[in-house]
Amino acid sequence: MYLLDHIKREIKDAGGAITFYDFMKIALYHNELGYYVKAPLRIGKGGDFITSPHTHSLFGALIARQLLDFRDFINNTETFSIVEMGSGSGYLAKDILSYLKKYRKDFYDIVSYIIIEPIDSLRNTQKTLLNEFQDKVVWVNNIYDIDNFNGCVISNELLDAFPVHLIKKVDNSFFELYVVLDDHNNLTFDKGDISSTQLDNYISLLYDILPDNYQTEINLDIKNWLIDINNRMDKGFILTIDYGYIWKDFFHPNRNRGTLLSYRQHQVTEDVLANPGEQDITAHVNFSDLHRWGQDLNFMTCGFTSQWSFLASLDVEEVFKDITGEFNPFSPELAAVKMLFLPQGMGDSHKVIVQSKNVELHRNVKGFSLRNIQDRLDIK
Repeated sequence: MYLLDHIKREIKDAGGAITFYDFMKIALYHNELGYYVKAPLRIGKGGDFITSPHTHSLFGALIARQLLDFRDFINNTETFSIVEMGSGSGYLAKDILSYLKKYRKDFYDIVSYIIIEPIDSLRNTQKTLLNEFQDKVVWVNNIYDIDNFNGCVISNELLDAFPVHLIKKVDNSFFELYVVLDDHNNLTFDKGDISSTQLDNYISLLYDILPDNYQTEINLDIKNWLIDINNRMDKGFILTIDYGYIWKDFFHPNRNRGTLLSYRQHQVTEDVLANPGEQDITAHVNFSDLHRWGQDLNFMTCGFTSQWSFLASLDVEEVFKDITGEFNPFSPELAAVKMLFLPQGMGDSHKVIVQSKNVELHRNVKGFSLRNIQDRLDIK
């Protein structure tokens, strides 16, 4: 069965239309044919996209340094839980654990690494890669499969893959965009009523700031994600790394087509309805939403900055020397690292936000030593 056929049947069964949110959820996460469910995971040079952990092990080692900093704030000598969501192939976990085991064994010994991964094919890939850490890593299907914990929730390029609602302002009114079938039985868009009260409440913030014929995405699942973390975290941090914008840049008048894109074999297209199950679909993260919804749940924003600034604050020269034995600014290996830092790589496009719960911050979080622009997150 092709996923396209399944989607067409879903549309017909729903009376002729499904929300784009439902389409994106099926296209990416259908239990057999979804893009992220089918093996192999298409990351890297021969895949559809690349992520920071696939660039160099330095990324995970620097994140490990930040985790050490978090541990000092929590100041516990018992278990420190690292809960990773969206682990992909498992490289971030491998690089974090490898660094801690070699250079900070005292911390490594109290770490419990929990990977939340409901997709069997990804879980099997991760288990193979992390075989040497089988005594340290636990896999669960969702966050409610673990007990309340102290520690840190990590995600790297997870939130951009959450299904989003697609809305458009027409004649000073907002509509939701639905996926329908045209006269030739092909997928296309049509506008309809707003599908939920929660979405309607969000849209009420946009009437005065968006011009007519403006189309954009709303990621309500971020709020539900924060609620789930809040229900399980007693004390700790959320470390979120992704590409996205603050509120005023996300809804900039010139961004009137939104941020929704698809990726296939490193080619980018705006035709997000094409080839369901065969191409990635992403939308940039609105970090202001993450900030304000976190505040509603009593998470405190500790800092927000670009990826280059965050990583550069974490003793990058020392850590690079730990890994490679030297710090030669002209080495070929260092050239491979530049994608993590340079603007034309992931240095500026990717942002880092840290939020805390029940933690007394007696100093700045280490990753924001160079730069902290969290004051820009407010929506007004």
